[in-house]
Amino acid sequence: MVAYKAIIKNLAANSFGMAINFVAQIAMVPLFITFWGVSKYADWILITALSTFFAMTDMGLNRASNNEFVIQYQRHEYRRCEKLQLNAFLFIILIFLCFTSVSALVSTQWGLKGMLGVTSFTEVEVSATFILLLAQVFITMYGRVYHGVFRATAKTHIAIVVDNIIRIAELIVLFFSVFLGFDIIVLSLLYIAPSIGGCIFKHIYTRSIFSVKLSFGNFDKDIFVSMIKPSLAFMAFPLGQAIQNQGLVFAVNTFLGGAVLVAFTTTRTLLNFLRQIMNMLSTSVNPEICAAYGRKDYKAIFDIYYRSIIVTLVATLVCMIALLVTGKFIFLEWTKHAVPFDHTFFIGMLFVMLISCIWGLASVVPLSTNTHTKFTLTFLLFQFLGVGACYVVLSLFPALSYIPLVLFITETVLLICVLKQNNKFLNTDFSEMVISLWSQSKFLWNKGFRMIKIHH
Repeated sequence: MVAYKAIIKNLAANSFGMAINFVAQIAMVPLFITFWGVSKYADWILITALSTFFAMTDMGLNRASNNEFVIQYQRHEYRRCEKLQLNAFLFIILIFLCFTSVSALVSTQWGLKGMLGVTSFTEVEVSATFILLLAQVFITMYGRVYHGVFRATAKTHIAIVVDNIIRIAELIVLFFSVFLGFDIIVLSLLYIAPSIGGCIFKHIYTRSIFSVKLSFGNFDKDIFVSMIKPSLAFMAFPLGQAIQNQGLVFAVNTFLGGAVLVAFTTTRTLLNFLRQIMNMLSTSVNPEICAAYGRKDYKAIFDIYYRSIIVTLVATLVCMIALLVTGKFIFLEWTKHAVPFDHTFFIGMLFVMLISCIWGLASVVPLSTNTHTKFTLTFLLFQFLGVGACYVVLSLFPALSYIPLVLFITETVLLICVLKQNNKFLNTDFSEMVISLWSQSKFLWNKGFRMIKIHH
């Protein structure tokens, strides 16, 4: 019962974060364009895009280490927990110093302004802003090392709320800095302040629960080496997503042209909120499955996993029905009727998203127990195959409606693979899985009905 209370708290905190991101996407773009203009805003995007890219330079170590920290904490292996956290801290400091030094060298010898194609800012402004934003990325990365402590003690929602407050503070800084016409270097200095404050809070809060003394002499090579495989396997996930996202963009543009590309990307952006709902639920249950795995409580993993799949399926189906009714209207109003609506493509992508949401939730089991290597490599392979198949199909049949058909096939095979892996992990099979889903559905229905009855 404690696990479900923690999941509800995590879900509430993640919902708040989703709302913040939605507001940021809607409100900040017109603000920048109004006060900076398109050219200056485009230059800001270039600088921030390059700095954000370095968020992947921890090579999945944070995620793998946090998982392992939770598992070992539940097994009372506190010395190993200390070494795991220490290794992560030292590694992030090391790569921050390396990339900062390289960035400073590149900016002084060749200049970042010309390399990025920036026109609205001086060389000093571009270089200083980039290094400050780079520092912000690594400060954020450093702060997330503490998340292992929050997750291991069923306090993940606190870490999520802190990150949400940091995000709000960053948006406030951007708003007033742009509105008041601050210099971009001053803006960047103020922009990193919330991340520093959040990192300090996490350090003070977790210190009373689990304290680590930072020392290069305490670096454990064996533990670091043991984390390389799961860390690199985590990297396959963002890589696969980038391959599908960018690969399909190039495929559509090559065979169908720019006008159809706009319709494709707009439709995909509209439907991506289904995936955001799934991500919100999966990140909420992830810490509790990880903790249950550390306790070797497979019954808890079993219940959380199946109930989460049912909730994801129901929520996605409800959203699908709503979009079937309102999707065309939303699309045309959003694009001011400037982009044609492809009804067949829209419906096809809805079903692709349904399959994607189910396997996305199912993948929380391997991703939260550091048994994800096989899954992430399979995921990477099918992203290559999906994009490659779309290239072939579009070259033969240049129509947008064929893309969902190809993706539905590859996503379904990926779903079967992850379900098969989870069945092996839980020592069950597909027939038992169907029976379990049915029994868990009845449990959730009866539970919900009793709650409604008590409420009335």
